[in-house]
Amino acid sequence: MATISGIDVSYWDSGIDWPKVRATGQRFVIAKATEGITYKDPTFDDNWIGAKSAGLLRGAYHFFRCNVDAKKQADYFIDYVRTVKDDGEFPPVLDLETNDGISKEKIVPAVKIWLDRVESAFGKKPIIYSGQYFLQDYLIQAGGGPPPWAKDYPLWLAQYPNQYIDGMKPFLPRGWFAWTIWQYSDKGVVNGINASADMDVFNGSLEDLYKFAGANIVIEKPKTHIVVAGDSFESVANKYGVTIRELVSANPQFLKAGETLNVPVAVAIPQDNGTPRTYTIQPGDTLTVVAVKYGTTVAAIASANDIKNINTIKVGQVLVIP
Repeated sequence: MATISGIDVSYWDSGIDWPKVRATGQRFVIAKATEGITYKDPTFDDNWIGAKSAGLLRGAYHFFRCNVDAKKQADYFIDYVRTVKDDGEFPPVLDLETNDGISKEKIVPAVKIWLDRVESAFGKKPIIYSGQYFLQDYLIQAGGGPPPWAKDYPLWLAQYPNQYIDGMKPFLPRGWFAWTIWQYSDKGVVNGINASADMDVFNGSLEDLYKFAGANIVIEKPKTHIVVAGDSFESVANKYGVTIRELVSANPQFLKAGETLNVPVAVAIPQDNGTPRTYTIQPGDTLTVVAVKYGTTVAAIASANDIKNINTIKVGQVLVIP
């Protein structure tokens, strides 16, 4: 079974050296953005920009509070992620960990409200993150089992074996039949992170990972590095954010001061699959607000949707975003 390594991070992992993280073989990172409607992770923008510069695929997650209005939480998350002017590659993530004293009868519809609102904003079906027992106890319909719409969302499952071994599979909650990401440890050690790290694997090959993220791997023109005394393959790999194997494969020679090394650098670019982005107008929206969210102009949106009067948009109207 092919799997690809990744991590998830938050404020507790502040001060990350992203090239070193990438050099350990990590290919994706999911960063905490918000919680409820009162907390914004202060390290989110640094993690977002740093991970991108190191060539990792990125996703953002929201810690859901079941006792807080779901629409307000969705908007809070959307607005904060949009402050970095870049939606990332992974679908957004809803983190379900605590019921906050709320019954499952109220949690299920609230979760769906958040999922629908965030999908409308980002044009991607969100990932559901949770543990086996929370899903079995709270994200269920009358009579047992998950609601019928749950199968439409990728599952990121938190489950910690005593010892993780490559090729292992997590135990799925009752009524769930597939997993996309497995968080198998919260005590990982990763070079470049001065704290215990949350360790994840993606269920599939590297090609599957990039397809899931809606991105293509593009190999930039190799960078060059002049070897100096004291250099090692490890130190050079850490500096440029590539694995030792990648560096050695591109330079099958002994290191010698004064020699030039080729440093292969892979970056991700969004796929153009011909499917236009869409956005559903919410209460309070204007074309200016939508244009700012997507980094485009009012004129471009109006033209793409044949809007003659920019002040006549209606709640529920679906716009094509150029």
